[in-house]
Amino acid sequence: MREARASKTDYSRIADYYDEVRPPPADIWISTVIELGEIDDYSCILDVGSGTGRFPLGISNQKKALICSLEPSSEMLKKAVEKDHDKRVLWVQGDGQNMPFKDDFFDCVYMTLVIHHIEDKKSALREIYRTLKSGGNCVIMTNSHSRLKKHVLRYFPEFTAIDLKRFPTIPALKKMMVKAGFRNVHHHVVKHGEESVSTDEYLDRVRKKYISTLTLLSEEEFQRGINVFERRAREKYGEQIRRILGFDFVLGEK
Repeated sequence: MREARASKTDYSRIADYYDEVRPPPADIWISTVIELGEIDDYSCILDVGSGTGRFPLGISNQKKALICSLEPSSEMLKKAVEKDHDKRVLWVQGDGQNMPFKDDFFDCVYMTLVIHHIEDKKSALREIYRTLKSGGNCVIMTNSHSRLKKHVLRYFPEFTAIDLKRFPTIPALKKMMVKAGFRNVHHHVVKHGEESVSTDEYLDRVRKKYISTLTLLSEEEFQRGINVFERRAREKYGEQIRRILGFDFVLGEK
C-alpha cells in the first residue's frame, strides 16, 4: 500500500506571526514528553521539526539535558534562536527524512505535532531509529483520526478532510514504527482538563490561521469557510467554546 503524502505548509510565510497566534504549550505536554522519553539531566535528546523552539526551550527549563533541535525552515529557526538568550539548545537546520547526525547518538528523539507534515514518514522513522542509542526512546505527539473528527474546527469546511489525509492513523503509525525496527511500540492518550475560551477569541485565532491546516486553503476558500464556521460555532457553542484538550502519544524503544 502506497504511503499517503502530506500536504505541505509553507512555514516561511507564517514564521513572523506563529508565536503570536499559537498559545505556548502547556506544562503538561512538556512534562509528558520528558516522562515518556525518560529524559533526565544527562540525556542527549533531539526535537525533530522544532519550529520556533517552544518544546526544546520548555524542556531546557526543566532539565539540563543536551538538547538538539532540527528544523527545515530557516525563518522558523531564526525565531527560535532569537528566543534562546542563554544558548541552551543546539539549533540545526535540516530535514527529518535525512538527518545530519551520526548513528546511535541520542537517548530520546521526539516530535510534537510534526509527523503529519513529513512527506516520507517511513524514512523519518528509520532516521530516528538510526540516530537513537540502543534502549533509546522515540516519542511522537500527534492526533488520532477520532480526535480530529471531534475538533472544534470540524465545523470549518474542508478542515477535517485535509487533516484526515495528512495525519496517519494511530494503528498505521505504530505499524510503521515496528517496521522501522522499534520494539515495545505502544500508545498513550493524555488529556488536560477543559479549555474554556470566548467564541470571539477563538474566532480571532482562526482568522489568524493558528493551525497550519488553514494555510493550505486558498484565500477564497478560507474566507468562504470562516463565514460558515462562525455561524456554526455560534449556533453550537454560543458565547463560550468549551472542550477537553488531549493528544495521542505513540512510543517506541530501540
